[in-house]
Amino acid sequence: NSEQPNSRWYSGCGIYRNVWLTSVDPVYVDLWGVYVTTPEITEDNAVVNVKTTVKNEMPQEVNVKTETSIVDGSGKQVASASVSGTLAAGSSKEIEQDLSVREPVLWTLENPCLYEVVTRIFVDDKQTDEYVTPLGIRYFTFDAQKGFFLNGESTKIKGVCLHHDLGCLGAAV
Repeated sequence: NSEQPNSRWYSGCGIYRNVWLTSVDPVYVDLWGVYVTTPEITEDNAVVNVKTTVKNEMPQEVNVKTETSIVDGSGKQVASASVSGTLAAGSSKEIEQDLSVREPVLWTLENPCLYEVVTRIFVDDKQTDEYVTPLGIRYFTFDAQKGFFLNGESTKIKGVCLHHDLGCLGAAV
């Protein structure tokens, strides 16, 4: 926005937030490459579907193992799965795994229990990457007449529409 300076300065025009530089091995989990859903949740079991995009920037095909585990808040592993295969040079592949968490502790407003999905990539039995994704196991529904339900209980949504503005003059909401 330097060509047209004004008080409605575009906040994306500079660095206003944290910045990270990530260095990875040539065979790794792609940036934002883990997608986690919970398609089935009961009191006894939660099915956790994990889709992981693995990239190979090596000039040759590699033997890859994708190992995924779910760890509870105390650090205990509660589920795991692994898939092995080959990955062509300069390519990426989405790996899909279903894991079961027995007697899951559901995420609620009163008890925001988080699990971690830990994804490890191995090339010829050598670990090349580890990617951690937070997971709250919960389900929700919206009903036009009754409202929002979290884990089967009516829940009022409280919040604000936040708009960051006036970057060079400070910040206003």
